[in-house]
Amino acid sequence: MSKYKLIGDYAIHDVIAEKIVDSITARIPFVSENGSLQYGIDKVFRDLRKESIFPSEDGIDILSLAALVYLADTRISRSRHSEDSWVREITIELPVINLAKWLSLEGVFSKMLNFLTGDRWTIRFSQRDISLAEEIAQGTGFDVVSLFSGGMDSLIGAINHLENNNRVAFISHAGDGFTKDAQKSLIAEFNNQYTDNAPSYFSLWMSFGKDILLDGGIENTTRSRSFLFIAFGIFAISGMNRVNVLQVPENGLIALNVPLENLRLGAHSTRTTHPYYMNLWNSILSDLGFQCSVENPYWNKTKGEMAVECLNKGFLQNVIKKSTSCSSPQKARWSGLPSQHCGYCVPCLIRRAAMHKAFGFENDGTTYSRTSIEELINAHAKRKGEQLRSFQVAIKRIKDNPSLKGLFIYKGGKLDGNDDYIRQLSEVYQRGLLEVDGFINAYLQHENNATG
Repeated sequence: MSKYKLIGDYAIHDVIAEKIVDSITARIPFVSENGSLQYGIDKVFRDLRKESIFPSEDGIDILSLAALVYLADTRISRSRHSEDSWVREITIELPVINLAKWLSLEGVFSKMLNFLTGDRWTIRFSQRDISLAEEIAQGTGFDVVSLFSGGMDSLIGAINHLENNNRVAFISHAGDGFTKDAQKSLIAEFNNQYTDNAPSYFSLWMSFGKDILLDGGIENTTRSRSFLFIAFGIFAISGMNRVNVLQVPENGLIALNVPLENLRLGAHSTRTTHPYYMNLWNSILSDLGFQCSVENPYWNKTKGEMAVECLNKGFLQNVIKKSTSCSSPQKARWSGLPSQHCGYCVPCLIRRAAMHKAFGFENDGTTYSRTSIEELINAHAKRKGEQLRSFQVAIKRIKDNPSLKGLFIYKGGKLDGNDDYIRQLSEVYQRGLLEVDGFINAYLQHENNATG
C-alpha cells in the first residue's frame, strides 16, 4: 500500500516520481515536447476554437484539476493501495492562475471528492505563472450546453432540446470504445433527423499510459468520471457568453442511488449525480466567480417517465438500441459475446423497466446478454442474479411500509432543501422502484404464458 501525491507541472519533462517508504510523489507534465497540452486537452481546445469558444483561465484550471483526479482514480489500484481494497489516500497539487480564490476551496474540493469516490483526498493549490487562455471575444451561438454520455437519459434530454429547436452543444467523454461508439452513432442519427438544427458535439478522450504512475496499477471503478465530465462542460461554458447552465440529464432514481439493501454500500453506491454532489459543484462555481451552474432537469422524474414524456417517442424508440446504459458492457466477453448490455445490472434493469413503461418490453430493441427474469431470480445467489434480488428486497420494503421512503433517500448521502423538495425526492424514489416492480411482474407473466 502506498499514499500518492500528484503535482501538476507546466514544464516540459517526463513524469518524475519518487518513493519514500510508503509514499509516492509524481510530477505530472501537462505540456508535451511540441509545446501542446497533453491528455486530450489540446484537441478539445482546437475543437472549441472552431466554434469561437475560448475557455477562460479558471475554466482551464477546472479541467486540469479534473485531469489529475481522473489520472489518480484510474491509475492507482484500489486492491494494491488501500487497506480495505477500496479507500486510497491521494493528494493533488495544482498550479492555478487566480490562487487567492482557489485557496479557500481546497477543503470543499476534498470533501466533494471524498463523497464522490469514497477515497481520502487532499487538494492543494499553488501559483501558476504562465497564461494559457486566449483573450478573444467569446462564442455566442448556443442556447444550451448539455452533457451527452450516450446513455438513455442523455439521449432523451438531447431529443427534447432538438425538438424545441434549441442550438445545442453536447459535451461528451468516453473511457472505452463501446461508449464512444454509442455517442458517435447517436450524433449521426441527430444529424440525419434534425438537418436544420444539427447539434455541435465536443468529445474529450482522456487516457493515460498503464505505467504512468510508479507502482500504480490499473483501476476500473472510475468513480471520478462525472467530475471530469462536468469539469469539461464548465471548461466549455467558460468560453461562452450566452449560456449559464450546464445540464446534466439523469433520472431521479439513479441520481439518488439509494442502496437497494444494507449490503449494497461502498463500491455499489455511485454518487455521480447525487443532489449533494451537484450542490457542492454549484457552491464551488459561485465562489470561483463562474457565471454558471450545473442542473439536472430530470431530478424528479423516473427513467420511464422521461421516456413517456419524450417529445419524439418514435425517434427515441428507433434509436434506443444505439444508446448505452450498462455498468459493464465488456463483461459480455466472458460469455464469448461482443460488448453489449448485460440485462441484469442495476442500470440495465432500470432501463428495461423504463422501456416497458414507455413502449412495452417487447418493443425494446436493445440487445441484452440475459433477458429472462425467472433465470435471474433463480440465480439470486450468483452475480448475474444478485442485483435483481436486491431490487426485490428494496421493492418489498417500500411496498410494506411506504412512509419509510422519506427516510431511505438519506442512505445515499446528505440532502438539503425545503420540505417540498425532499418530498419530491422521496416520491421519485418510490415511483422508480415501483416502475421496476411493474416490469418484473409483467416479464414473469410473459414467461409463464410462454411456457404454459
